[in-house]
Order: sequence, then structure tokens, then C-alpha cells
Amino acid sequence: MAGKPTFVPIAQAVTESRDEAEVRELISRRYVEHDARVVGDQGDFLFRSRTAWAGGLTVDHIHYRARMEMTTVPFESIVVVSLLEGRFSLTAGRQQSRAGSGGSLLYPPRAELGVLMDRTTIRVVQFPTDAVGRLAGRFGVDPADFRFDAMTPVSRTANQRWTATVTYLIGMLAGPGSSAIHPLMLGAVTEAAATAALTAFPNTTMTVDYLPGSGEVAPAAIRRAIAYMDRHATDPITLEDIAAAAGLGVRALQTGFRRHLDVTPVGYLRRVRLERAHRDLQAADPTNGDTVADIAYRWNFPNLGRFAAYYRTTFGRRPSQTLHT
Repeated sequence: MAGKPTFVPIAQAVTESRDEAEVRELISRRYVEHDARVVGDQGDFLFRSRTAWAGGLTVDHIHYRARMEMTTVPFESIVVVSLLEGRFSLTAGRQQSRAGSGGSLLYPPRAELGVLMDRTTIRVVQFPTDAVGRLAGRFGVDPADFRFDAMTPVSRTANQRWTATVTYLIGMLAGPGSSAIHPLMLGAVTEAAATAALTAFPNTTMTVDYLPGSGEVAPAAIRRAIAYMDRHATDPITLEDIAAAAGLGVRALQTGFRRHLDVTPVGYLRRVRLERAHRDLQAADPTNGDTVADIAYRWNFPNLGRFAAYYRTTFGRRPSQTLHT
């Protein structure tokens, strides 16, 4: 007769501290080695955390009452941060992304990171990289070739889906009376986290070739459309232009983008242009005459009010704030 399955214990911890060194040591044990410092009044520092973990899956609710700067060694796990309050900036090499309340950011694995947090309350999910590697294999992507291509979700809907998954994960590990979890359930919960990350954040599974079934659009066509938009982001291209470059009709193009990227082609093009404008604003020098208007027009945003609204929704700040930083 088979014995009862061995349940995996769920560990939980609640921490509150005003000691920066203590918090730095705790976060280094829980995640990776890092350096952290308070920017501004150190006497205002306060850290609170409620965390739960089982196996390689961790969920954390963290509050920093201070403006913090951090640098980290590369993560070997997948980490995604969701903001409830405050502002958060993440830098990996030449990539930089920002998020405000309600936004999410994925830490690129195996990259040194720079983090800036301004009085943030965040939810953090951490799980093993091999969880996404196994899923990527189902799409025909060798785990060694898999990568995440950006830190921010592909769309607002994708971000909402990730946020809903975080709520589910917290309920499974940190709910009342949660002290152990069946190993099959832990595997399913970890896979749910990996699946949500793969469908929310740009990665190689979104552009891999495969043999499509009846009525489906192969990701190769989506990749052709993306390459065309990347090359012509400064040009006044139309939806028909993009569809022609992909070798599709307009309706098939729209269906393919929704199915594979959960965003419309126009929405994707807008995001490409916003990312380019964001980089130009970061590199611009207002003392040399660089202006928000010049950069907005360069990237095909003729309406400055709409550009400012799109920019603030995406990056959590006004274009003028980035220009003058």
C-alpha cells in the first residue's frame, strides 16, 4: 500500500526593521547579494515584509518607507515586482524601465541590476528559471536559447493577468492556515507563475516558428510585422503597410497579434515608439535645446497631450520629468 505523500512545508515570516544593515542582510539571503543605500533622510528608513515560501517559490509583500538605491549581482531565479504604491526604476545594462502604482517589472535573469525605489509598497514573486525553461520547451524553444526580451508587460491586459496571478499565489502560500502544500499542488502553482510570466512579458516563445493549425497565424508572420515596425518606427506607416510587410491581411494581422502578444498591432507600434522616445528623453540635454515636442514629433506623436498621457501611463512620470532628470 502506498504511503501518504510528503507535504512540502510552507515557511512564513513577518519582519519590521529600521536597521539598514539588518534589512540588507535579510534581502541578500532571500534573493541575491546586493548593495543598498537610503537617498535622503536616513532617519526616515522603515522596512516591513510579509513573506511565504515553499520549495523554490516565494511570495513577498514589502514596504520601504524611504527612497532607496540598490545594485545587485545577477539573479539566477525569475523575479517579478508588482507596485502597489510609490515608484520603481529598474536598469539592466542599456535597458531601463519604470513603473508606477499598478505596474509590474520583470528582473532580467543573469544581469547585474540597478534599482531605484521611492517609498514603495510592492509584491514580489520569485521562482526557478527552469520552470520557464520547461514551458519554453513546449513551444520548441531550447531552454538554453530562451530569454526575456523586456522588463515590462506586453499590454495592460497582460499586466492585469499577471497581477491576478500574484493574488492567487499569495492565497496559496500565505493564506490563513497555510503551513504545508501537496507537492503536486506546489508544482502546479509554480507552473502557473511561469505561465503567467511567459504570457505577460516579451520573450522568445512569442516569436518562435511553428506549424500552425487551421485558421492560425504563424508567429513568423508576427515577427515580420514586428521587424517592419522596428525599422519604420519614425515613419508614418499604416496598419495596411504592416500587414503587407507581414504577408497577411489586416484582419489576420490583428488576430495574430491578439493571440500571440495580447496587444493590437497599433498598440505594439505605439509601445515601440514610446520606448524609443523614452530613450531619447533620457539621453537628451535641454541646455542644448532638446525639447519634449521635438522628440515626440520624431517618433510620430503629433498630439503632445496624447503623447504625455501615453508616456505617463507607461513610465509613471511626465516626459518633461525624464528630460530634466
